[in-house]
Amino acid sequence: MFDSEAEPDVPMPDRVPDELVKRYGASARRAVRHSRTWRYPVVRRMGTARSTVRDGDLWMLTLMVFAWSIIAAGAVGALVYASVLFPWAVLFIVVPVLALFGVSFVVALVTTRRRTAREPRDPDPGQLEQY
Repeated sequence: MFDSEAEPDVPMPDRVPDELVKRYGASARRAVRHSRTWRYPVVRRMGTARSTVRDGDLWMLTLMVFAWSIIAAGAVGALVYASVLFPWAVLFIVVPVLALFGVSFVVALVTTRRRTAREPRDPDPGQLEQY
């Protein structure tokens, strides 16, 4: 879609003026030419994306999250199905599972708060030289 109002009134020059090259040096010409092209940022972003996708840890974490989400969905489905078939299952199965989840959350919360309280925010440069 072409938006005529988004275009500048004066077109951008195709070359860098000589007085700017004298003032800022030859590197300015290279910087302007590279910054004006749309291919350079696109190619750089594609290279970054390619290196990210090649990362083995990313795929391992993706597979672990996917597997655990399938397991969790199956577990929730089984709890719902059991509570529909047997109403007493809510009292003896669903409530204890929810209680265990609550206890797990509290333990994780306390553990992470203790760990962040023990770790210093900014290490002293003198301490880094000791190691």
